[in-house]
Amino acid sequence: MSNGSPPARRRPPSGTPSGGTGARPAARRTSPVSAAPASASPRLICVAGPKSGEEFSLEDGEYVIGRAADNPICIPDTSVSRKHVMVRKAGAAWMVSDLGSGNGTLVNGEAIGEETPLANGDVITLGDTELRFEDVVNSTMMVATPSRGRTASASSASTSRGSSPARPPPRVEGGRVRSARSSAMAPPDPEVQRKKMRLKLLAGGVVVVLFAGLGIARMRVVKEQEALLARKGQAESVRKELSTIFQDAKNLVREGKWVEAKAKLEELSASAPDYPGVKDYLQHAEREIPVQGRLTDARAALAKNELGKASASLAKAGESQFLYEQVNAAKRELSELADKRTREARTAMDTGQIDSAKAITDDVIKAFPEHRDAKLINEQAVQAITIRDTPRVIPTGPAPKPWEPAVERFRDGDMSGAVAILNACMSKNPQCKKLLAQMSEFSTLYKRLEDLDAKGLQKLLALDKDITDGRTSKMARNAGTRAATIFYKSASSAKAAGQWARAMEFARRTLQADPSHAGAANIISELKTKGRELYLLAYSLKDGSPEDALPKFKDVVAMTLPDDEYHDKAKSWVEKLSR
Repeated sequence: MSNGSPPARRRPPSGTPSGGTGARPAARRTSPVSAAPASASPRLICVAGPKSGEEFSLEDGEYVIGRAADNPICIPDTSVSRKHVMVRKAGAAWMVSDLGSGNGTLVNGEAIGEETPLANGDVITLGDTELRFEDVVNSTMMVATPSRGRTASASSASTSRGSSPARPPPRVEGGRVRSARSSAMAPPDPEVQRKKMRLKLLAGGVVVVLFAGLGIARMRVVKEQEALLARKGQAESVRKELSTIFQDAKNLVREGKWVEAKAKLEELSASAPDYPGVKDYLQHAEREIPVQGRLTDARAALAKNELGKASASLAKAGESQFLYEQVNAAKRELSELADKRTREARTAMDTGQIDSAKAITDDVIKAFPEHRDAKLINEQAVQAITIRDTPRVIPTGPAPKPWEPAVERFRDGDMSGAVAILNACMSKNPQCKKLLAQMSEFSTLYKRLEDLDAKGLQKLLALDKDITDGRTSKMARNAGTRAATIFYKSASSAKAAGQWARAMEFARRTLQADPSHAGAANIISELKTKGRELYLLAYSLKDGSPEDALPKFKDVVAMTLPDDEYHDKAKSWVEKLSR
């Protein structure tokens, strides 16, 4: 069918046969069957379906009708395709065409296969929806009135010129023109109905299959989610286990147990080669394990008092990034042990165990070559051993006393050497044994020199005098200086308090302890001068006021030395006035 304007509708002249001939008909007058309002426009009225009762005005252009929401005319009917039909204006006529719909398109009950013109009142069927086309203005029909000047033959001649048969005139029902196509609408075709039913069943089956597929897909998704959660849980469990192993390894590292830590790290590396930090710790372990071994050796040596071995092990340990605290602690322990062993060596020397003292100090010096006390004791031990082991030379003259070398060493301040000599001869000579006892007592007091009082200092000086036969030793001179300081303080205090006898006594003791003490000499000189002046005063009072003269004579006796001339004079007057 052409897409152009529909053919003009014609009515055969009244009373003229379609095939006859006759004279030319006279002019006729037409009159409208029904008049339409001038403002009416083409429209589609939904008479069946979801939008029944709604109207759609048609202007110039194209109108796609279907289920899709973006269509100019949307019919929400599942039996209607998304793009079902198109209605468009072609010239003065309106045309309808099917757009390949699933259920097809009917116009007045007849299926259309190509573009079809629409007449006023035509019904377009789209699935379960029906639309009535109304175009009142363009469908107004003119009724012909015979004219006297026109004959039937003219009409017949006009028909015989090859024009198409005229369409039957529209019928008027209820004051409205009804098209011939509408009046000739046939009942629905059973085959079409069966086709619709098959399509509906097919659509239902598709829906069932879709829902079944969705259910299966949902089950698969649920199973996959469960499997994913299970894998995540397993992965989390493995992660926690690996984290625990790594934390245990780091705790062992903090404790300095690198061998045990390495075993943990290797276990972790076997399970998770790329675990963060494991490779770095394993590299550190290769460096720290030798350090840990040497540190262990050093501690074992310290436990056995083997200072030299401990020092050598610590020296080999070198610098450590992780064990530096333990290494430093071992070094401090080594230093403290060296001081302790040095004190033990000193005790051994004082008790005559010179071999033990030498062995101890030899070990200390291996660890600390510049240890001052250990070196001093070691030298003394070496000297004592040398003296002890040196063969005695028999003198040609009178045999020397065996203790004299010990006394000389004592005077020089070599207490250890003197003790060693006396130990060697004490079993053969009682004097050696006596001197050894005196030297031991002297050594005990001398070690507490700073804490000795005046009495203790006097005892110390007396022992020195007995040991050296009055020849002061170096140690006694040190003790004398200490004693002189104490005695001088007492003398000064007594002088300030007017205790002349006490001041003189402590001044004399000061000079005995330190003959070169200038302060004590000044006190004695002052007291001597004051004693002379006081004697003269007492002498002037003895006749007139003997009771006042007597205490002054007594003070003169107290503040002067026995060899002073005023001492004896004052003493005689005290005796006379006391009678």
